[in-house]
This record gives sequence, structure tokens and C-alpha cells, in this order.
Amino acid sequence: MAHEIFSLASLGIFSLADLRYRTVPAAEIFFLGSVLLASQSSPLAVGFIVLAVAWGIARWPGWIAWPLLLYPPAWIVLLAGFGVRQGLIGRGDLLVLGGLACLLPWTALIFVLLGVESWRRWLRWRGKSGMLPAIPGMFLGVAAYVLVKIILPGLP
Repeated sequence: MAHEIFSLASLGIFSLADLRYRTVPAAEIFFLGSVLLASQSSPLAVGFIVLAVAWGIARWPGWIAWPLLLYPPAWIVLLAGFGVRQGLIGRGDLLVLGGLACLLPWTALIFVLLGVESWRRWLRWRGKSGMLPAIPGMFLGVAAYVLVKIILPGLP
């Protein structure tokens, strides 16, 4: 539960900054801290996520991503990395998503994507256009995951 609390607190602060300044300060520090926290328990899984984030940022060839598809949490990070490569998603959003992928299980990442999508749809319904902040949607997804985990304690 400590990883969820760390994620919620960080995303709450990042959400305020993302809404106010349209940028996420210290996303690199959050990613590095998440990697350091999670590498003690599962270094191989963290390695896959770090490679997926690096693929999205560093413009490596596409064939490097194929082995990463063997690890399901890397799928979401690869999808966001593709968005960064196409200029649809910000680099800070990818780093925060990669940090969440290191800390939280795969089911939480599904909640994160659902939170981002519902946030995007709500902003579009309100008439916003252009690049939209994704971190508040990630916060909503992690908060929903924590609530469901409290209600259903057997959820991974």
C-alpha cells in the first residue's frame, strides 16, 4: 500500500502543476525514484519498463520494442512511447506513466488508462482542444484503483 500512497501524493502534486503550468516539473526525479523503489523487489520487471521508456524517448529502431511485448505492463508504456514519438503525448507524461508502471501492478495501469481517457473525454465535452494535461487523469485512475482495492482486498 506504500507504493499506492506515494503514487497518489506525487500525482496530486503533479496534477496541480500540470493544470497550472502545463508542464510536469521533476517527472524525471519521480521516474528515477520509482525505479529505485521498485528495483529492490523486481529488477527484471523494472528493466523492461526502463527499456520501454527509453525506446519512447530515444528514437531507437522499432524492432527493439518487439521483445518488450513479452511483458504486459510494458505494453502500456510502449503505447505511450509511440505517442511521444508521434508528438501526441508529452515526454513528462511518459516518464510519469513509466514510474507508475514500475510501482503498481498491471491492473492499476488499466485503471490509469481509463482515468486518462475519461479525463480527456470530460475536457473535450467542456470544449477544450489541443494538447490536454494527462496527469490529472492518471491521478483519477490511481485513486479509482486504490478505492477498488479497499473495497475488494483480493485485487492484485
